[in-house]
This record gives sequence, C-alpha cells and structure tokens, in this order.
Amino acid sequence: IIDDKALVKFYLKKRDFPVAEGKSFLWFEKNRAYKWAIKNLGFPLVVKPRLGSMSQHVTINIKDPNSLKLAIKKAIIYSPAFIIERFLENMNVYRATVIDFDFVACLQRVPAHIIGDGVHSIEELIEVKNKDPKRGNPRQKDTTLYKLVTDETTEKLLRNKGYNLCSVPFKGEIVYLQEKIILDLGADLFEVTPKIHPDNLWLFREVAQLFNVRLVGIDFLTKDISLSWKNQPCAVIELNSLPYIDMHHFPTEGKAVNISRELVKMVFKYYR
Repeated sequence: IIDDKALVKFYLKKRDFPVAEGKSFLWFEKNRAYKWAIKNLGFPLVVKPRLGSMSQHVTINIKDPNSLKLAIKKAIIYSPAFIIERFLENMNVYRATVIDFDFVACLQRVPAHIIGDGVHSIEELIEVKNKDPKRGNPRQKDTTLYKLVTDETTEKLLRNKGYNLCSVPFKGEIVYLQEKIILDLGADLFEVTPKIHPDNLWLFREVAQLFNVRLVGIDFLTKDISLSWKNQPCAVIELNSLPYIDMHHFPTEGKAVNISRELVKMVFKYYR
C-alpha cells in the first residue's frame, strides 16, 4: 500500500494529515486529467507516476498547459496510472526515517547547488565543491554523496536567472543546478534530527502506525522542520518501503545518525 502514492494520499486525508491537493488518473483519462488540473488546481503543478521511485518520470514546477501535456505523456511512459497535484513552492524537502514506530532520523534534502562568494564563477564553485573527498564520481557504488553534474537542466536554470557557468553570483546567493533531489547529480543532505519539532515527531510516528510499517521513509515538505506542522503549510508527499538509510550515516553536514544500529535492534527484538 505505501508504495502506491494515491492510496497513501487517500489514507492520510482520512486522518486529516497534511497532503498536497491532487488526484490520480489512468492513462486513457489524460485529456480529462489535463482539464481537471487546470480548472481545479491551476499552476504550478507536479505530475508523477502513481507507482515508482527515484523521481523517475516525475515533472515538477509545471507552469503552463503545454508543459502539463508533456509531463502527462512522460508519466504514462513509466506507469499506466499517474497523479497530478499542486506544486508547493518555497518548501524544504525532508526525509524522515521511522523505525519500530518510535525512532526517527531526519534529513533535509537539497538539489545540487552552489553558494556564491562574490568572487568565483559558478563553474569554479562547482570545481571547489567537487573536490570534497566525500563526493564520489558518477556511477560509483561505494559512496552516498556525488560530484555535482551539469546538464541541460543546469543550463535552463542558469538561463532563467540570466546566468551561465562563467557568471559570478553575489556572496551568499544560492544557485541551483538541478531541479530534482537526486544524489547521483550532486544533491546535498543536511542532518536536522535534533531540530524536529515535537509535533512533527508525533506526525511521523503516527504515519508509520497508520500504515503499520516498522521501517518507512517519509518524504515531507515544509518550510521549517523546527516549527509544528499544524502552524505552517506542509505535506506528506510519499512513503518509501525501502528507504535509503545510508543518507543518515553520510550527510553533507551535521552529525551522522546510526540508524543501522536501531534497525538491527528492531530485527533482534522481533525476529531472533
């Protein structure tokens, strides 16, 4: 059930837990879905396969009708069922991993980016960041963090800001090089477990209880994890039945959380 994004949304709404407004459709309903989304949601939007992971065939921040049509076609290639939902702007993306309905570790996940210093070009700042020994090369197996990759998405994002790789961003300016949070493309992981508001801890544990899963990764959007979900816009986006726990052991910044230890403790508790 938890790998089915539409079912997850249905059960979360029944409990009045926060979700992004949206609806599931089948491939032959693409025209109806297109009209429904424009009429009921407006832009910006997200289109994603109803089943799937690793952001495959997901299109975010859709801002016009033609892009919406293309996004639906892209999602249908992957899955006969797809979801259209409202894109929540200016949100941070968090991954909370819950073990045995109690232990919670949480990371903020950030798309590949650089931070300007007012001196170096974007290309130079990428080179500096890629020298971090914790970052592996593309397709490397024994690493969690990867070097930043520039591609067509990077060119589009820079062009939208009037930049190119030779541009010098001002000091403190965040320049995103990718839209999706994909580790292989250089995404960052910031450990935030100590900052979680008690209400958010409660929410994560209750979500695990609702679906009766002793190991689950919860993708959660909000502006500030240190503030209660009850007092700010937020949404549980999806659940992961096989969460990538390495992230908690090797964050870009922050103290690693030994989530593997908690997982082993749970296994011995119930299965030895």
